[in-house]
Amino acid sequence: MIRSRVLLTIAALAVTAGLAGCGDEGSKTPAKISAPSTAGPSASASLTPERMETIFLDTTAAHLCSVQSRVYTDPAAMADAYASKPLYTGLADTQVEQYQQRVIADPAFAERLTAQIQATCGTTTG
Repeated sequence: MIRSRVLLTIAALAVTAGLAGCGDEGSKTPAKISAPSTAGPSASASLTPERMETIFLDTTAAHLCSVQSRVYTDPAAMADAYASKPLYTGLADTQVEQYQQRVIADPAFAERLTAQIQATCGTTTG
């Protein structure tokens, strides 16, 4: 139980720290996620906003679960692992940045990410 709370706290801090440097924190309105303008031959143009959100949330959660499942003897290596950017298949870099801003500015979206991390990592509170 304590280990689960520690892992969730680390993941939340990593998300916050990793995303805090992205863009203007003064904006309190969620960013509108735009379709990629320079996408190659991919299905991203046909993705619904809901599907793009799911891709972002699932990929971020899987990345954080993967990082927190490893043991790091070097704190810098752990920080680098949390800060590394996973591949968001179907999303353009600008869309990922917009979702990262939304995690910071939109508490409901941040809660969805937290819930997805818990589901993906198999974390329980009991």
